[in-house]
Amino acid sequence: GAALLARYPELRRQLLEDPARIPAAVEEMVRYETPAQALPRIATREIRRHGVTIPAGAEVRIIWGSANHDEREFPRPEVFDIARNPRRHLGFGQGIHFCLGANLARLEARVAFEELLARIPDYQLEGEPGWLTSIWARAHSEVRIDFDPS
Repeated sequence: GAALLARYPELRRQLLEDPARIPAAVEEMVRYETPAQALPRIATREIRRHGVTIPAGAEVRIIWGSANHDEREFPRPEVFDIARNPRRHLGFGQGIHFCLGANLARLEARVAFEELLARIPDYQLEGEPGWLTSIWARAHSEVRIDFDPS
């Protein structure tokens, strides 16, 4: 989220002017840069969807990151839009596999961005953040920021 707001300073300014928008921005961050990208599952019965039959016992991979960029659900999904408030994103999973810590993660993110923006409203990325190599997760190895401490 900090990296996204560094890339989109006009959106960061909107959050500075109206911190009540931070919760919706956090939802969009989770949709746009879905932390858990893919999870394997085993089909318990044969199922047919979109002209494809998945046999019982087959391993399937749920690609959360792709689903969160589906234009049928999210208009202009490639656009990071803090006004979107995407309540149907799959960034925390779904159903019985919904993240037990989702509400805590939302609270932590809201407080973190309130504090970051209040204390360091004008920051820039110090270089491009690197990505961890993983087929399951999408995360930066580190995000270095540069700011004037005064």
